[in-house]
Amino acid sequence: MNKDTYTKIFNIFKQNDGYAHTRDITGAGIHNVYLNDLLQEGKIERIKRGLYRWAGANTGADTTLVDVALAIPGGVICLQYALAYYNLTTAKPWEISVAIGKKARVKLPDYPPIRLYYFTPAIYNAGIEKISIGRHEVKIYSREKTLCDCMRYRKQIGKDIIKEMMVGYLKGHNRNLDLLLKYAQICGVAKEIQTYLEVLS
Repeated sequence: MNKDTYTKIFNIFKQNDGYAHTRDITGAGIHNVYLNDLLQEGKIERIKRGLYRWAGANTGADTTLVDVALAIPGGVICLQYALAYYNLTTAKPWEISVAIGKKARVKLPDYPPIRLYYFTPAIYNAGIEKISIGRHEVKIYSREKTLCDCMRYRKQIGKDIIKEMMVGYLKGHNRNLDLLLKYAQICGVAKEIQTYLEVLS
């Protein structure tokens, strides 16, 4: 690969905050064989087929969230990973929880480890927020919606984490109990949420 081609490819990644799709490269008149060369040289990392990140361009938890957002455009960060994002649990999830629509078909990336949760339309669409990381947007459920989703999966998550998240949320200054109860109704956990509110208040 000559220097001009390398520079063109590097600039495409740079313009996209360190990310590029194969179509971005070929659309610039560059053959995608050069992506394989860069992959073998360790200059880029493959997130999934057709999606790459420049090695070392971004690091940390924020990078992981962007990786997921680009790999699964319709995905929403949820459950224990969202709890950790909001500092409502001390547990460190080893996989990223991602909600998608009930009928969605998704091909998972090579990395990071992801667990998909298929939500019905009403539950999937409720409480989605967007956070900006660089030039990218990541969808994540709000604190209140995350609590209700976790309550739905309380047997899987465990009582200790459920209690910890509720205590942490109620101690916070930005709590919104009306919104919490609204999402509890949508998620079918109004009774459970109300019980915790009565016991912990």
